[in-house]
Amino acid sequence: MDIGKAKQEAEDLVVRLREVVSTLRHVAPLPERETRREQLKAVSHSIRQLEQKNIPVPDDLQKLRGKLENELEKAEKHQVVLFFLREQLSQVLAEIGSAGHK
Repeated sequence: MDIGKAKQEAEDLVVRLREVVSTLRHVAPLPERETRREQLKAVSHSIRQLEQKNIPVPDDLQKLRGKLENELEKAEKHQVVLFFLREQLSQVLAEIGSAGHK
């Protein structure tokens, strides 16, 4: 492979990786996820209390719980992708490091 072409492909890959990482990280930053978890915990607790007292749970409260659960599930899926990417990049870096010693 032509060295110029290889360099350009490597630069393109790095730009694309940064775009992917940036997109995944901005979906739900860690502090925001923790806030959402606390909100979900409080909403779920309120719903349980209402149910235990046989009081109808307002639709808005049920919807809020569903919304928070969906947001957290989406954020966790993005986190899994970020962990996968980190693992794969570590392996690539190890391969690059060992290629220089041959």
